[in-house]
Amino acid sequence: MSSVNKPGGNYLPVIIHSGIAYVSGQLPRRGEDLLYSGKVGAGVDVAAAQEAAALCADLCISAINHAAGGEDKIAQVLQLVGYIASAPGFTQQSQVMNGASDRLIERLGDRGRHTRTSVGVAELPRGAPVELSMIAAVRS
Repeated sequence: MSSVNKPGGNYLPVIIHSGIAYVSGQLPRRGEDLLYSGKVGAGVDVAAAQEAAALCADLCISAINHAAGGEDKIAQVLQLVGYIASAPGFTQQSQVMNGASDRLIERLGDRGRHTRTSVGVAELPRGAPVELSMIAAVRS
């Protein structure tokens, strides 16, 4: 299981309000080390971007685990939003996000099924190829 990365600014990694966990954007990093960098479609291929997205999904789960007290507290992943740093003309953002979606279902089964948005962007913090945010229902 992944550890929880410290926020890169003046915000919280997770807020739980009325049984809903809102997870801040997670970059594919361990501690301060960014494990993937570059734009998808130029320097980062879809397979590597899928691995980065899966790592971000693991980090989202870890953040919830830390805040809620364990993976069993996740009742349902409700929404996943992925931002993909895309080279001009790259249109396979949803393929990249399949890496994260598959990881959530692999780890959580039906509790990992979710709604999803995939967005191509010009740049992400620190040059990351992928950033994910998540909303999940949690048990108290």
